[in-house]
Amino acid sequence: MQSILFPTDFTELSLNAFTYAMEYAQKSNAKLIVYHCYEPSSPLDENTKAVYDQVDIQNFRKKKDKFPIFEKLIAESSVGELKVKYVVKEGKFVDTLKAYVAKKEEKIDLVIMGTHGNKSSLFNIFMETHTIKILEEINKPLFAIPERASFDGTLDNFAFIVDYNENEIQPLQEVIAKTQEFGSRLHVIHFDVAHSESIVPHMETFKSSLHTAHLDNVVFSSIDTIDIKKSLSSYCKENKIDIVCLVNHKRNYYQRLFSYSLSEELLYFLDIPVMAIYVD
Repeated sequence: MQSILFPTDFTELSLNAFTYAMEYAQKSNAKLIVYHCYEPSSPLDENTKAVYDQVDIQNFRKKKDKFPIFEKLIAESSVGELKVKYVVKEGKFVDTLKAYVAKKEEKIDLVIMGTHGNKSSLFNIFMETHTIKILEEINKPLFAIPERASFDGTLDNFAFIVDYNENEIQPLQEVIAKTQEFGSRLHVIHFDVAHSESIVPHMETFKSSLHTAHLDNVVFSSIDTIDIKKSLSSYCKENKIDIVCLVNHKRNYYQRLFSYSLSEELLYFLDIPVMAIYVD
């Protein structure tokens, strides 16, 4: 992993999400790009105004400036050495974000940002254009941190929701490699809402399709349920899950049950970060 993009609007939500971004970047040995977009004609909230009072936002690039609020968080953290780049762009958030992600020299592998229910929040501006569409256009995993998420300093347990589809294999292999790099445990979870008797052969066939040297840190679980949200929430609490990952392709089985994007649904009822990985 080369670079992680962290869009920010300087809210408390964004600062909380930054604690996850620092840890993920440090463990991945990746550059963390702190990205802020502004429109000169837009009114400023108190958080943004406080930051703007400390930097020359319009000449930020020329001065090679930094955001003191994030420098302070880095200095107070225990992540150690961290490669950080600060970027400021003028224009519409989604348009400038897509253009920046498309820049090949940056080689961005992941986008991390915070989310809450406020329709004016940065993440919801992103969501308003429909997560699936944006994921398809930028073609990068999106790691969203809910407002109530509380980082305990480690990323020990990942969960990956599967429906045993072929297009889940490559993303899952990448997550397996990442958890092994982190020294974390990975819980691969399937929800059997059809109460199928043939689910065990499906699981074994799926496992045999994984081109991975070993699965020592991976546990596979099939949960018989009619309430996915309740079952997932219980599993996450019992197993101290830090991140829930899923393939967010166009209407997978679970998304059809929810009638819209599963990743959006999870963000609003879980207090746990969700990583949505788009595939065709």
